[in-house]
Amino acid sequence: MSEPESLATAESLDEHIRRHSYDRLIMLSDGIFAFATTLAAVSVRIPPHAANLEALLRGSARSLAAFALSFAIACMFWISSRNLFARMRKVDAPFTILTLAMLSIIALIPATIGSLYLEHGGEVGFKLYALAMFLCGVINAAMWAYAARRPGLMLPAVSSRERWARVAFAGVFPLLFLPALLLPMDRFVTATLPVIVMVFIVRRVIIPRWLRAQPAGR
Repeated sequence: MSEPESLATAESLDEHIRRHSYDRLIMLSDGIFAFATTLAAVSVRIPPHAANLEALLRGSARSLAAFALSFAIACMFWISSRNLFARMRKVDAPFTILTLAMLSIIALIPATIGSLYLEHGGEVGFKLYALAMFLCGVINAAMWAYAARRPGLMLPAVSSRERWARVAFAGVFPLLFLPALLLPMDRFVTATLPVIVMVFIVRRVIIPRWLRAQPAGR
């Protein structure tokens, strides 16, 4: 794996273009994720004249909750993106377009989550947040699926079984936010809890066992 923007010159033009495209897309991705999490922190509103710590925390509870949720979701998609790029050797135009589409939504995470905690946000703000996260999850899964089936994008050492196990796990992400699109806000947590439990079991139990059961060399 080459270092981003290394000064290596002993390479062909095709190899230089491949490395440059790959490195720059990673750098842009990390920058957008950093921007989203930083913007969420900047949006936190601390009461300037709180009488005590309890009053300060109570007055900033909405913005702190928005920051925590925004940071957690950005981290979730960043980890998925990191794991994907770690298994790739190059990128092409369709994959780059998918990545840019996902990053455009990631950049909106602070705004969409912030609308949840506005006094007037209500159901409309909740649906906007759910739609953005659902689309982000769909695009993230599409990135994994495209990279898994497109010859030459992933490293040869990544087995077919691992590729499609990762695709299946990425495909669960949109399901986390589907209840938010279909149900009222006050029923979201109750409906989503079983899905979260299912995702945890699939990620921590089923997929690791399936990968360990894979014959060597396949």
